[in-house]
Amino acid sequence: MAVEALKEIREAEEEARKKIEEAKVQAATIMREADAAIKKLEEEAKIDMERKAKEIAESYAKEGEEAGDVILKEAKDELEKRRATAEKRLDSAVDSVLSRILGLV
Repeated sequence: MAVEALKEIREAEEEARKKIEEAKVQAATIMREADAAIKKLEEEAKIDMERKAKEIAESYAKEGEEAGDVILKEAKDELEKRRATAEKRLDSAVDSVLSRILGLV
């Protein structure tokens, strides 16, 4: 009977060792899967961050371009005003210069 009890104890110990090994294998598998999931999430986050950065840069570039267009239009309008003013004064300036040259003043 004692021999049989010792045999049962050894079998129980062996079964416990097997379960411990199985648990270690499962833990290692879970850790590998967790590492892979973390790497995938990091890559997705990186891609998302790059996409958002590109969107922000494009948005600011568009805003800058629009502001530049406004400034360019204002400059062209001012140039046209000055050109028109200069053209209006051209005749009187020519008359004034000719008068001085010809001694009519």
